[in-house]
Amino acid sequence: MVEKVKLTCPFCGKECVDVVFTPSFFQAHTSRSSASGSKTSFYKTKEKHEVQSGCSNCHKSAKEIQKAFEGGKKDPEKDKKIFERLKKQGLDFTTIKTKF
Repeated sequence: MVEKVKLTCPFCGKECVDVVFTPSFFQAHTSRSSASGSKTSFYKTKEKHEVQSGCSNCHKSAKEIQKAFEGGKKDPEKDKKIFERLKKQGLDFTTIKTKF
């Protein structure tokens, strides 16, 4: 069920990241009470990717790769272009704190 696989790095695209993959599965949960007896409910767990090693090509750490798998990677250049385009359209950013 749990298997160790090699996945492609989300940053450089090479297949060099060691990951422990746990597929989704159904799990039972039983609750008991003296008044109503026992009730068993089933729920499906999410699949997990646990990164074991960093990338040997682009030298990203395992923590950075784990973040990219979970939430996707952000492109700061794209964010900067969007910010500049909004400034050109006349939006006032003097009261907003930005990281640019």
